[in-house]
Amino acid sequence: MYTRDNRFVRILTIALIACFALVVVQQVVIMIVGGRTAQAQDDLGSLQSQAADAQSQNSQMQQQYDEKLIEWRNAQGRLSFLGDGSGKVAYLTFDDGPSKTLTQKNLDILKEKGAVATWFCLANDQTYTYLDLSLCKTIEEQGNAVGIHDWDQNDSYSYYKGSVDDYFTTDFDKTKDKLEQAVGHEIKICRFAGGSPTIGYYNKANKTALPQEVIKRGCQYFDWNVLAGDSEPSQFVNGHTPTDRIVSNVLGEAKGFAETNSPICVLMHDNPGKETTTEALPQIIDGLKDLGYTFATLDYDTPGFYQLVIS
Repeated sequence: MYTRDNRFVRILTIALIACFALVVVQQVVIMIVGGRTAQAQDDLGSLQSQAADAQSQNSQMQQQYDEKLIEWRNAQGRLSFLGDGSGKVAYLTFDDGPSKTLTQKNLDILKEKGAVATWFCLANDQTYTYLDLSLCKTIEEQGNAVGIHDWDQNDSYSYYKGSVDDYFTTDFDKTKDKLEQAVGHEIKICRFAGGSPTIGYYNKANKTALPQEVIKRGCQYFDWNVLAGDSEPSQFVNGHTPTDRIVSNVLGEAKGFAETNSPICVLMHDNPGKETTTEALPQIIDGLKDLGYTFATLDYDTPGFYQLVIS
């Protein structure tokens, strides 16, 4: 028979064994969890390294993409400027509108003649009180297109003198935001004030850097290869270019491109003082039709008629 002391010793022994087993289990658990934690830390470090590598590779791929895009845009743009033989398409364009006095008249003529055009618009309607940005929607509703020109025609040239980032913050981005509010969607086409060659005149460092950055930011810019001459002081008579001279300028230059079956991008203006441009528009459209041209609006995929190499 077990005595009370024997029972006590037995119970104590069992308790000690249980405590020892618990300690062993705890150590095993600690070892397992500790091992898993260390493994997890190693895995996390490995993933972080992979993420850093992927980010670096992504940056390199983005840079390669940008470079190829610029190279492709440059090749297309230069060919279209010189005459690429891709067909007789006329891209009529108006800068510096939309104006309260002329835009609707130009729209009515386009509609009557079965033609379309692209407006590169200003946005600072506080300074340029002739602007009516509500017409941007009307322009598009009648089958035409709206693009970005600049915030302030006069200040834009001084903005070229600063850094590329300065140009975007002081001019381009403000113009883009306001015009997109007017039309209700993103705008991906633009024209530099004075055309892209003007940039280098004010800042040689930005001559190619600024056009390249516009392309990197997802916008296509357009120069032109046919000039109406309606904003050239050398052609003014009593403060404006005569109607017949505007017609002659456009059709005379267009004829050479028609002979090579090439598209044209015609620069005209839609601000006060350009009444003779509006008067010339019906004759320009009829004359281009006689040369075999059809009409289209510019979009992101249209070659840019680049006057300068930017790559």
